[in-house]
Amino acid sequence: MSLEHKVVELEKQDEQEYMEIIIQAFRDSPQMPALITKPKQTTTILFHLLKLYEKTGTIKVFGIKKNDMMICVGLCVDSDVKPGVSQLMKFAVSILLNLGFHGLYQFWAYNKNKPHYEKKYLELLFYGTHTSYQQQGYGASLLQYLYRYAKENGYGGVIGVTNTSRPAFRFYKKTGWVVDKEFQVENYTICWVRYIV
Repeated sequence: MSLEHKVVELEKQDEQEYMEIIIQAFRDSPQMPALITKPKQTTTILFHLLKLYEKTGTIKVFGIKKNDMMICVGLCVDSDVKPGVSQLMKFAVSILLNLGFHGLYQFWAYNKNKPHYEKKYLELLFYGTHTSYQQQGYGASLLQYLYRYAKENGYGGVIGVTNTSRPAFRFYKKTGWVVDKEFQVENYTICWVRYIV
């Protein structure tokens, strides 16, 4: 791996920079159908989702920088950790205010359909590459790093959720991820995917 592909663990002071990449990635290719119809709400929803998991203390953010610029980022949590009730309520209110009951139902569907695993997994919540650096191998390098990190830290692998109509799903399938569970949200097929280490 060349130096320009070196993955580093990011700190709180990097949050604004890495959130810009994640927000752009989800605005361009949203996972929740409600965000497809309301892309301007992406920033608010992703910010509140980050806050939902911050209190758990398990967030790990990894990124690739080139010339001191963030170009790729992956935000992960321990799959076994559950946010507290008050954090869940705050997040539910945020979804309700920004996406309505429609969005709240979709978030519930994602969580209701999350598979249960015997082992803990590294859950990839957000993943994105700066638009100027896509299709250059940075995303693949970051994922390879996450696979090694998961193995070295006692995880069974990496899991995530994706919309099958989005490029991420095709990328995951091509690189060895398996589909654990599919479910319908409106006209979209959503699935939980897993890479076993």
